[in-house]
Amino acid sequence: MGSSNWLDRIHSPEDIKKLDIHTLGLLAEEIRTHIISTVERTGGHLGANLGVVELTLALHSVLSAPKDKIIWDVGHQCYTHKLITGRKDKFHTLRQWNGLSGFPLPGESEYDVFGVGHSSTSISAAAGMAIARDLAGLDYKVVAVIGDGALTGGMAFEALCHIGSL
Repeated sequence: MGSSNWLDRIHSPEDIKKLDIHTLGLLAEEIRTHIISTVERTGGHLGANLGVVELTLALHSVLSAPKDKIIWDVGHQCYTHKLITGRKDKFHTLRQWNGLSGFPLPGESEYDVFGVGHSSTSISAAAGMAIARDLAGLDYKVVAVIGDGALTGGMAFEALCHIGSL
């Protein structure tokens, strides 16, 4: 493979796992450029998405989504996730009528396991999914992606207390 247009070669998270660290860096640059050029036209959440590009690539490198569940606390951090989970070709429709949602939307993709807009809900949702998984005797990982700003929400504190008691 050449050194450009890596994003065009990514159709699912499995494709991420085939890349070396250098190529992942090149892919991250392409993703940032793609997000910026799209948000210039469609509007959207720029900073939050640019800040989680490498985190998203890392998560999808070690997890096996959609079997493993990734719950985004702040829904407007999911653009990289959308790009690498088979929605790149529709990304230009982001936040447009009949286009891609600006947030995770379970009806849009099997990779979006929790519909969320704003913060402080991921830990609670992840705890519920993990409890349901265990009760059903299943085996998969559940990851909550939450930042320091969202940890100030009461629901996040309640969820931390709950999982601490488990």
